[in-house]
Amino acid sequence: MKISEYVHKYSHKGLPFSWVYGEFKELIVEVIKWNKKGMAEEWQDFLLGLQGWLWNDFKIDGEVWSACKNSAKKFADREVVWQKIYSYVGLKDFNPGFMGNYNRVEKVVNHLAEFGIKKQKAEEAYQKIILKK
Repeated sequence: MKISEYVHKYSHKGLPFSWVYGEFKELIVEVIKWNKKGMAEEWQDFLLGLQGWLWNDFKIDGEVWSACKNSAKKFADREVVWQKIYSYVGLKDFNPGFMGNYNRVEKVVNHLAEFGIKKQKAEEAYQKIILKK
């Protein structure tokens, strides 16, 4: 898949440099902890963000780099769970353009707040969909 197609399908805001910077900070945390598995995952996320940003800002297109294909798949695989979360909180029009980490409650709360979903409802969705409680 070309990075332009990936960004269009999985990124409702494009991939701005702030996203790349966020992934870089997550990479640094893993380096400090010397978590090799975490470093590998965050490196791929960083590269995917970098390639997406290059498309976003400079229209440099091409196939998703092989070094970040696992990261691209990880974000794409999140679509089904986000669909369930959106449905649970009453968002009718699922926007597949956000494939953030739903395993951290604060990320679910922050994302849903963009659509006016109250913290309590977002936390409830997290409990029911992610933690299956």
